[in-house]
Amino acid sequence: MTSTDELIKRDVVNHLAWDNRVDASKVTVQVNNGTVTLTGEVPSYFSKSAAYEDVQDILGVTDVINRLSVGYPSTIAIPTDTEIENNIRMKLAANPDINLLDMDIEVNAGRVVLRGTVAAYWKKLYAENLIEAEPGVVFIENHLAVVPEQGVIDQEIAHDIIRSLEAKANVNAENVDVKVTNGKVTLTGTVVNWTARRSVFESALYTAGVVEVDNQLAVAGFEKGY
Repeated sequence: MTSTDELIKRDVVNHLAWDNRVDASKVTVQVNNGTVTLTGEVPSYFSKSAAYEDVQDILGVTDVINRLSVGYPSTIAIPTDTEIENNIRMKLAANPDINLLDMDIEVNAGRVVLRGTVAAYWKKLYAENLIEAEPGVVFIENHLAVVPEQGVIDQEIAHDIIRSLEAKANVNAENVDVKVTNGKVTLTGTVVNWTARRSVFESALYTAGVVEVDNQLAVAGFEKGY
């Protein structure tokens, strides 16, 4: 009889092969009790991020460990670290939604370190998303600080997140615990799948006053009728 982990592995392998953003020819997939580990090499940091997203969409997955390395093909001209830094700086400076202050960018052998200040937590993650497809990038350390423009008390933040969860069809708000301390949100509880987990995270991510989100939500795993 085919085990649950074997079914998950089959679906992950097929999904990665389907996604045109991901060259999965050098990717190895291992599954242990619903936890998927990706190892091997992909041709860009964007491809690495896409592979991580793909695994989250698979039914039965409870956790994802992304150990993929980035190795750009020899046929591609890789920008120098200085060129990568300048390209990133121009891209972030030109984006009207981020308004990154005190921008500090370091690039060493394609490894990018971001520092500076943004006004919302979602802007911190958005800045990283903007540069993940930049040629030559192999890793990103995001040290952007979140400093909200207006003070919001923790109780109001928690209330706004819970109200958002209650409005979502794919989330049972009663199974999610929201704790806020000095703007840092901690999410605990259990959700039915990764789609619901991502939906809860987004409720916290886009709430005013949030400076960080610690997503400790557990995924229930396989659902009946797989």
